[in-house]
Amino acid sequence: MKFKPENGDRVQLNASKVFGIGLTRTGTKSLTYALYMLGMRTVHFPDDPTTLQELMSGTYNFSVLSQWDGITDITVSAYYPHLDRLYPNSKFILTVRNKQEWLNSLEPYWRERAAFSDSPIESPERQVQMKLRRFLRATVYGCYDFNRDRLSYVYDLHYQNVVHYFRDRPDSLLILDICGGEGWDKLCKFFNKPLMSEPFPKVLKEEIVKDLVNYPSPIR
Repeated sequence: MKFKPENGDRVQLNASKVFGIGLTRTGTKSLTYALYMLGMRTVHFPDDPTTLQELMSGTYNFSVLSQWDGITDITVSAYYPHLDRLYPNSKFILTVRNKQEWLNSLEPYWRERAAFSDSPIESPERQVQMKLRRFLRATVYGCYDFNRDRLSYVYDLHYQNVVHYFRDRPDSLLILDICGGEGWDKLCKFFNKPLMSEPFPKVLKEEIVKDLVNYPSPIR
């Protein structure tokens, strides 16, 4: 799957931002690719040292947003109230999924990605990535390891909190079930864009998204 905007590799940054605030394994990579196709350069799960430090210090006007139109995945999913205040008139997209299917998908994903590395020697880059993994699992999910009951509770709570926060602002929030087949109809309408003729992207590999925006691929 390859796509480049007609006006070249670089597009003008939007004044307002877009944030994909869905949880892991809810189609956030596909959303990132789709937003890029619509002309919005969003970065999926930035894992650089600066972003880690900003998260740890509670600084949510992320430096990467000086170069990108938005961020997707759990880097921002817990911080939508702060981002809403920092970036007025921004758009928020909550990707959702059948909860049991989500849990069944998340379990092997997490088991293959432990919170702590067995390697006694790690590169500085991997150290940052592992610290970020632990930080976000703790802050977003409240656990390092897969726990079905805990994660089921977090899924419901996140949905309820997001819907409640944006309850009087339907133009600010889109709830999108990419895994259930939703795509261009809802996304293009949300951004007042013409309906895309290309198939909605289905992206499973992180490298595809990172290659698209020329951003380093993370370990998560």
